[in-house]
Amino acid sequence: MDRKSVSSDRSVLCLFDVDGTLTPPREKIDPQLDAFFQSLRSKVKIGVVGGSDYSKIAEQLGEGDEVIHKFDYVFAENGTVQYKDGKLLSKQAIQNQLGEELLQDLINFCLRYMGLIKLPKKRGTFIEFRNGMLNISPIGRSCTLEERIEFAELDKKEKIREKFVAALQQEFAGKGLRFTRGEFTHRK
Repeated sequence: MDRKSVSSDRSVLCLFDVDGTLTPPREKIDPQLDAFFQSLRSKVKIGVVGGSDYSKIAEQLGEGDEVIHKFDYVFAENGTVQYKDGKLLSKQAIQNQLGEELLQDLINFCLRYMGLIKLPKKRGTFIEFRNGMLNISPIGRSCTLEERIEFAELDKKEKIREKFVAALQQEFAGKGLRFTRGEFTHRK
């Protein structure tokens, strides 16, 4: 489609996923794609959606607060943190939904469970507290891309995360919590 033939309709909103769609996980956007989005923005409203917190989205799509000005909408942390036209609209906090007692029970269970998992490598930040969720990583969020790939291969065979999710579902059945495994993607 010829870009010039697209008419402007700023009542249209186009949303794009960050990790694994606009960029490989935790990597910077291609400059040509970035330029395309700014061109597209003159014709329609554009927004990005990501599971990461705003600072990680900003690392991938720009620098600092630049991202909330480059896109009409930014939905961070699975939509629990929302920006429109460069301004924070709202922020939901998991501790307000769960309560401190259940939240601590969940964190303590995860730390105990991960402490018993034997892996070739473990790195730091095993639980990342976000506004709308906990990001739980048996290898640790601080691992390198190579270590992440190595863990992904081991996880395919050993089903480490699948078993962890099953244990969480059993332990917290009936508590109104939902557990999912994030997908691991990378480009070589």
